[in-house]
Amino acid sequence: MPSKVLKLCIAKFLILYQNQKMEKSNQEKETTDKDIKEEILKKRLVNHKLLSTKNYSQNIKIISETLPNAPHEITYGWFKSPYGSMLLSSTKNGICGLAFAGNFNKEEIKSNIFKYWPHANFHRDESFVSDYAASILENKYPLDIHMIGSPFQTTIWKALLKIPIGKVTTYSDIAYQIGNPNAVRAVATAIGKNPICLLIPCHRVIRKSGGMGGYRWGLNIKNNLLISEL
Repeated sequence: MPSKVLKLCIAKFLILYQNQKMEKSNQEKETTDKDIKEEILKKRLVNHKLLSTKNYSQNIKIISETLPNAPHEITYGWFKSPYGSMLLSSTKNGICGLAFAGNFNKEEIKSNIFKYWPHANFHRDESFVSDYAASILENKYPLDIHMIGSPFQTTIWKALLKIPIGKVTTYSDIAYQIGNPNAVRAVATAIGKNPICLLIPCHRVIRKSGGMGGYRWGLNIKNNLLISEL
């Protein structure tokens, strides 16, 4: 009888050992895969290219205006993404705000997006937002974007649509592309005020040195977005 108990204990130990070994192997593989992607990203950051003249988001249409002439009705809501909670807002003309919550307070995120529409009436509706969320996360197009910005800002935001997935460019490259190579600082400022993350891919813009530069919703999210697009 003791022999049977001993054999059973040994068998359980071996199963536990194999499971732990397999779990450790999977963790090491995940770490290795992440390290490999990090290295690929670093090379991309260094070997960046000028913007293409092709619009890689042809199905995204930007409707822009400098200031709203009349109050807009805006529907908004929160949804989950692989990068955490996101806030989406939309007028009848299209998406007017898309933001990561990141490590910020949700009320702070709301105020940062809503300030573009000072005369709007806001209505929360998560069910309405979920339809848009599926299109965004699954890359289903077409999508209309309704933005408020100066002519210069709109020019920069449209230029960002020319950066293909998996590629990066620089602030100075964009300044060169729009025919104003000395406007690097102004370009960076306009990019920093982009109210539509992901769809207007400001995360694909880096410093000329190859450094990550800034990101309105946090460098950790920017890094993860770039890695996910490799």
